[in-house]
Amino acid sequence: MLNLLQDVVDNFLQTKATLLGRANVIGAPDQIALLEAIPARIEQHLAARGIAHLYKVKGSIGNGNIARVPWVSIFRTSITKNAENGYYIVLLFSEDMSSCFLSLNQGITAVQKMYTRTFALRKMQEVASAALKYLEIYPETVQGKIDLKSTGDLGRGYEAAAIESFQYYAQELPSEKQFFENLDFLLNEYSLLENIFKADLYSLLDVSEEEFQQVALEKAAMLIPEKALDGDPPGGVALGNASVLGTKGFVRSPIVSATAIRNANFSCEIDESHWTFVSKAKKQKYVEAHHLIPICHQNKFEFSLDVVANIISLCATCHRMLHFGVAEEKRTLLKSLLKKRRDGLRSRSINVKDEAFLAFYGNSEILE
Repeated sequence: MLNLLQDVVDNFLQTKATLLGRANVIGAPDQIALLEAIPARIEQHLAARGIAHLYKVKGSIGNGNIARVPWVSIFRTSITKNAENGYYIVLLFSEDMSSCFLSLNQGITAVQKMYTRTFALRKMQEVASAALKYLEIYPETVQGKIDLKSTGDLGRGYEAAAIESFQYYAQELPSEKQFFENLDFLLNEYSLLENIFKADLYSLLDVSEEEFQQVALEKAAMLIPEKALDGDPPGGVALGNASVLGTKGFVRSPIVSATAIRNANFSCEIDESHWTFVSKAKKQKYVEAHHLIPICHQNKFEFSLDVVANIISLCATCHRMLHFGVAEEKRTLLKSLLKKRRDGLRSRSINVKDEAFLAFYGNSEILE
């Protein structure tokens, strides 16, 4: 293994320059190590332990363009089979080849698509920090963020999403024995997390109401008006389909809420003349997304409540009034909003009677 790591460290940058940054396979020593030899050696080790059938091992030098940070990943297939989501062990080489990391890491792409890149980077660090509390920390590991000397988005994602990692410097690469001892330690840590969280480490992803509304508004501002959808954006229903984030409630997709806000043209759907301030999100009017049938009642419905038909764009005052106002102020407005959205809800197989709907918003006073 030492020689294979050395092949990557010594040759990758030269191969990259020779190929003018294109990920063409030419049989260079670094490419053989990353795409064939290192994965094969890891698979042999897993087979010797009798666990090879649980994992998929894959190396990458990039797709189209050569990767700034090449990698070899070890995916537990019950958790994930790719680097975009879930969590996995990955051997990462720093962009300048000064070091490499054997890292228990997370897929950031899925979270980035659902929220925004800046938000995803911050939240992945929070998830990593929370996950560490469940692990048997090894004194020699780097806990949390690592430094891959990255100048690219993917590399920065790996840096932020790292949970626990062993770092090896180019002049002090590990022996065969040390590398596989370290790998076995991380495999154990991997199993600890799976026993607790299964495939859903994102149950540690705590998104506050304020954060959700800000991201939804930012995404709404990025949508092209003529492409705003009457239905649900691709992936929206699946992202919100009664998936539980631990004890923190049901998943809400900012993409779905953003579509509803854009369709309402950033206005309050109770009264579009309601004044609201201009937000930082591309200087659009500040409004908030409200689930007409509250998402906390998802377990009463077979189909997802996180759909555009169930989301109302409201000014901040009206939003808080529906949550905290007195019954006599809410009753008429709620019935009017339900009438406006009833056909759309039915088209999503969401059916609710007026009495049951009103009961979601308070005690018996609202039904009188």
